[in-house]
Amino acid sequence: MIVYLARRLLLAASVLVATIVLTFGLFFTGPAKDAVAYQLCGTHCTTDVVKATNHRLGLDEPVINQFGTYLKGLVAGREIKSNGQVIGKCDAPCLGWSYIQSQSVTTMVKNALPVTLSIVFGSMLIFVPLGLLLGVVSGRNRGSPLDRVLVGTSQVISNVPYYAVALILNLYLIFQWHLLPGTQYVPISQDFGGWFKGFLGIWIIFGLFNAMLYVRFVRTFMINTLSQDYVRTARSKGISERKVVWGHALRATLAPYLTLLGLDIGLSLAGAIFTEQIFNVQGLGQLAIRSLGQSDLPVIAGTVLVGAVFIILANLIVDLLYVVVDPTVKLT
Repeated sequence: MIVYLARRLLLAASVLVATIVLTFGLFFTGPAKDAVAYQLCGTHCTTDVVKATNHRLGLDEPVINQFGTYLKGLVAGREIKSNGQVIGKCDAPCLGWSYIQSQSVTTMVKNALPVTLSIVFGSMLIFVPLGLLLGVVSGRNRGSPLDRVLVGTSQVISNVPYYAVALILNLYLIFQWHLLPGTQYVPISQDFGGWFKGFLGIWIIFGLFNAMLYVRFVRTFMINTLSQDYVRTARSKGISERKVVWGHALRATLAPYLTLLGLDIGLSLAGAIFTEQIFNVQGLGQLAIRSLGQSDLPVIAGTVLVGAVFIILANLIVDLLYVVVDPTVKLT
């Protein structure tokens, strides 16, 4: 188990290092190396002004020196200087400095991240068990009217873009019929009740939509598992159908289900853009969109790196959970 864990941690660490190198290379070298200078003086800057701005900010140093400073900031933080004078402090992990906003990217991410985390992990409490339950029920009752209703509903919803479904449900369930409370962000540390109420509508809408996306996948996994030899053997031994389905088949279904969850959760954390836009809450997705509009490359790079970290962590957790839910996985 220790060797298995060490290998997975080493793999995750190597992917993270590669992501850091690629992020720095894409956003701070090559054609993007003068982006900060153009942010500060406009697109009509002369070459001399761009060079002077880069020199003032220390952005004309060798790439290896800049990358070393970037890595140091991630580990220990760093001071941001202009003409040798300190203009700001970026605490570790320093994701960069927004010269447009005059603040560290880390601070901006810290302010936006709780919103995105609240959306994704709150809705998980709905779509993870609900998607699994409906998929198992559908697979267990293959060909029945209930199965056709569940599969048909999931097909209709999955073929409609999420933003359209979320927008319609938001307009009717929250604004028109007032069946769900309005959305707003209240820090959980200040008012738990206000935080819960402010996200309840998002959780239900986002959770129901995602649950429908998983129904057909889980149904397929369940049908395939129920046709396996060991399941037929368990039935021939007189084991109750409930125990066969929920004790044997469900456990085998969990492994591929976790794979889907790991990918989707990581991607949802990396870019909950539509949800935040539709429900008017300022999270990581909104921060990325604003930064794109302002061509604020340090912030864009910071959000990309944070999103990549969440995807890496989600896949690492899934790898470790495999051992728990699927005893056939070898610890190698």
